Amino acid sequence: MKVKLFDVVLNKVPIGKSPATQLEDQINGFLKHNPNLQAIATHMNTLVLPAEATLQDSEVKQPTVIIFATLFYHN
Repeated sequence: MKVKLFDVVLNKVPIGKSPATQLEDQINGFLKHNPNLQAIATHMNTLVLPAEATLQDSEVKQPTVIIFATLFYHN
């Protein structure tokens, strides 16, 4: 079994494009170059950085949200 990881950083998604469309484009591009693969399973997860605010920081930082989609497959 092989694994391919796709990710989208929300604050880097172009204006007018949704995160789902961004992931769809990445996955379709991968499938276009690998037309004979057999998908076994998929998984999605989200990561927020920093995970929690720290009181020591004098500036307020905007959290970064990353969406991951994982494709498990056989060639």
